[in-house]
Amino acid sequence: MRFTFDPDKDAANIVKHGLTLADAPMVFDAPDKLTLISPQGNEPRLMDVAMVELAGVVLVLVYVLREPDEVRAISLRRASKTERNLYASWQETH
Repeated sequence: MRFTFDPDKDAANIVKHGLTLADAPMVFDAPDKLTLISPQGNEPRLMDVAMVELAGVVLVLVYVLREPDEVRAISLRRASKTERNLYASWQETH
């Protein structure tokens, strides 16, 4: 997979969330990630929630899959309390 992102979006993500979109593979490639459909946007967006060992926190990656083999990162942030609880519940049944 090839990871891409808009440099302006990355700069905004760093300011807003303190994380660079260049780190998207940490979440996308996480072995125990939960993938959901994100309801926003006009392209089908996916949202991965995963514990990232290097960061020691649960992160959320929002992205779109494009052809061929491209992951276009839209947002990378720390998971909200609701998302962390959802992930923890999923981990218990997974």
